[in-house]
Amino acid sequence: METPSVSSSTRYTRLVQDYREKERAAETVNADAAEQADIDSEKALLEREKNQVISELSKRDQEVRAHEEAHASVGGRYASAPSYDMTEGPDGREYAVGGQVTIDTSPVPDDPEATLDKSQVVERAALAPAQPSEQDLKVAAEARAMGNEARVEILERDFHERVTESENTKDSNDTGLTDEPSQNEPDELYPQFPSGIYKEPKSFSFGLNFPQSFVGGQESATGMTVAQQLKDRFDTMGLSFPPQPLGQQVAVTV
Repeated sequence: METPSVSSSTRYTRLVQDYREKERAAETVNADAAEQADIDSEKALLEREKNQVISELSKRDQEVRAHEEAHASVGGRYASAPSYDMTEGPDGREYAVGGQVTIDTSPVPDDPEATLDKSQVVERAALAPAQPSEQDLKVAAEARAMGNEARVEILERDFHERVTESENTKDSNDTGLTDEPSQNEPDELYPQFPSGIYKEPKSFSFGLNFPQSFVGGQESATGMTVAQQLKDRFDTMGLSFPPQPLGQQVAVTV
């Protein structure tokens, strides 16, 4: 949206019009010699008024040009060149009594950072003159609102990006979990047990009547008698040794 920053020229235009009317009225007066003195006095007064009007127009011209050039200078590429409302003074010269600079206050599409930067430039441009007009203050407020909207958009976008990144990281970590050992993991994490430990379990049967013999190739421990080995097995199973001779047969798998 393009918004003009305007310097009002109404007062100075009316000032010149009033002087012109007085000047025309003075020229139409036809007086005799008796009234000539009063006419001369009126003309002198009108001349003083003319000089005052020229002085005010000259001052206004400087103010308007400085005002609009401040807008254009700070606004840069977002501001147009100044345009002026000109009025002819009593001396025949043209004076700038009003002016405007058009400022682009539209957001940059799909780029909140650029919109924020632009809003700050536009706001500074609107407030650049020493005495900002009512229209200038309105433009500054519009630019400030545009900047605030851009800040909110940036915060929302950054928040969603962080959430998405966090979710992707979590999914990646979950995918990396496995029950299979890695080829690079040390062997001590998965120790190799001695060969033969997973052979078919040895079984033996014995009666609680003695003497007892093993079935299935149970090996005897070095330096231990058969009775000592049996006692060791009974202790392991929580049975008393020697057992009562009831002739019962027991099968044990180890």
